[in-house]
Amino acid sequence: MSNENRIQEMIKRAYHEHWAIGQFNISNLETMMGVISAAEEKRSPVLLGISNGTIRHLGYSYIEGLVRTAEKVADIPLWFHLDHGKDFETVKNCVNIGFKSVMIDTSTLPLKENIEQVIPVVHFCKSHGIGVEAQIGVTWDEETGDESQEKTNPEEVKIFVESTDIDYLAFSFGNTPGRLSGYSNPDIKLLKEIADKSQVPIVMHGGTSVPDPDIMISISMGVSKINIDTLLRRAITDTFLSLYPNEASAPGDPRIAFKAMRNEIAERVGNRMELFGSAGRA
Repeated sequence: MSNENRIQEMIKRAYHEHWAIGQFNISNLETMMGVISAAEEKRSPVLLGISNGTIRHLGYSYIEGLVRTAEKVADIPLWFHLDHGKDFETVKNCVNIGFKSVMIDTSTLPLKENIEQVIPVVHFCKSHGIGVEAQIGVTWDEETGDESQEKTNPEEVKIFVESTDIDYLAFSFGNTPGRLSGYSNPDIKLLKEIADKSQVPIVMHGGTSVPDPDIMISISMGVSKINIDTLLRRAITDTFLSLYPNEASAPGDPRIAFKAMRNEIAERVGNRMELFGSAGRA
């Protein structure tokens, strides 16, 4: 892969041109097809996010099959990304099956220990041309249901970025990943302060629950990657409830529902790509 096609370079481009690339978390073939369909229609680069829960659900062999299939069929720039990787072993496993971007998330540790965990991951990934995201400050964990949050201390940001040499930075500023209803209340003032101190592309987790005006403001301040998960989950649930409101309406052929689900995901993801400004950037 040439340098200009690496995810690091695409995110740097988004950072300097003030738009954002979407990371849409997938959990199976159907969700992947929906996201790729949207990206191709909108001519948008895209990140396909794989969470720890999806790794447990599918296993590395099946996920590798998704990676190879996506690379073969898609005609837009796409990359698989490990979302909230908790340890070096998970990172290595994902790199070995073709991921081009990873997140190492040891943000619950004190600053010094967090840095110590991130550095070897960065060294390994840079030797393989892999983009690295890490986090400082604690956001709500959408997979475990841990609702503890700790907004990022701006004074620690520069130390963290310079000590680790990460490619893009995630932090906690009132964003709430996994929120199933309502909107989060991002601290835009804190976002600007940290963006100014970090001088690297910023990642927004919990993008589904952030109001559109705040997303636009955030992009102008340096948010260059926006993570979306709950939006896809809602699309799946809404589709099935709409098609089959009761047991009597359940399909004889589930592929009818799968196709409708893919179409709904594609529509919602495409709308986000338009909002993020990534449409037409492929």
